[in-house]
Amino acid sequence: MSNIQYLIKILSIFLLLNSFLSSKNVEKNGVKDGNMKISATLYSNQEREGYDTVNLNAQLGYFYNEEIELLIGFQIDVQQNELYYTLSPGVNYYFYNQPRITPYIGGQFFYKNTSNEYVKEKKGHTFYLGTHLFVSENVAITPETGIRYFDFHTQKGTYINTFLSYFF
Repeated sequence: MSNIQYLIKILSIFLLLNSFLSSKNVEKNGVKDGNMKISATLYSNQEREGYDTVNLNAQLGYFYNEEIELLIGFQIDVQQNELYYTLSPGVNYYFYNQPRITPYIGGQFFYKNTSNEYVKEKKGHTFYLGTHLFVSENVAITPETGIRYFDFHTQKGTYINTFLSYFF
């Protein structure tokens, strides 16, 4: 399955979830000028090459306006009894801001390293598509899917995960 087909299927799932959540009465959402967002997720990652990992991913975002979010991510990976950390600044663009569903596209650069002296740092970027499914004005379930590249040209793999997001 190509990456485009994969993203189309994920977008279809997001739209289906929107119809499911439409019965709830949410009049506003947290995607506003000057607001901040904290998101966290715990997920596993199946690498194209290498070992499977368990990851804790947290993000802090600041909404420059209702369309642009500036964010910094911090991720901890456990792989074969090694601890890795990743810092990833990025930006999200919101293109359909509705009270219950707010999809976005985004990109992040990442820097990955470990305390193991024999493992070299890794750099790359991630492109993704996600949406906030608001259950209240300040709380959202945020499914996201994307593609990661090492050294800006070698595909690391794809991922899908779900964040729990709080807006304030």
